[in-house]
Amino acid sequence: MQILENLKAKLKLEKKVWLPVCVGILAAALLVLSEILPKSAAATDTEPQMDASETEAYCEALEMRLESIIGSVSGAGRVRVMVTLAASGETEYATDVRSQIDRETQRYAEDREAQYVLVDNGGADDGIVLRKTAPDIQGVIVVCDGADDPFVASSVTQAVRAALGVGADCVSILKMQPEEETT
Repeated sequence: MQILENLKAKLKLEKKVWLPVCVGILAAALLVLSEILPKSAAATDTEPQMDASETEAYCEALEMRLESIIGSVSGAGRVRVMVTLAASGETEYATDVRSQIDRETQRYAEDREAQYVLVDNGGADDGIVLRKTAPDIQGVIVVCDGADDPFVASSVTQAVRAALGVGADCVSILKMQPEEETT
């Protein structure tokens, strides 16, 4: 407490010191706040991901195509498919990165100030999409009538592996319950 009282007394005597001390205290407080407060999503350097509706539509399209293909396998019978995605896909946007060649050393230097390239799209600025990657597939469940036949189960597993490029450990083939007869 004595330090604060000494500082207060000195500040009263020297008016020129008052402004730099206040600016220093304010700067220190802002620095502490910037570390405590969570960073906004816009400040992060991660690439935006596909939105949920695009991911869901992609997953449903895969399931329908697999059901169609597996339903054509001899002995498969009725088929239901569920595809689980590990993560949504990513979208890569065009960026403008400044680069320079140092004339003295003839070395290439890249300025890390990358900015997204934007185009005017009816009043809204949109980024130029270079590439979209599909979501990673975590697993596939196939429920079919013929799953109890080892040849059918093997054929279905091979079809799923070939269609999606996943390992056999990501594919599960299960026997479908028999339809209940109504009397």
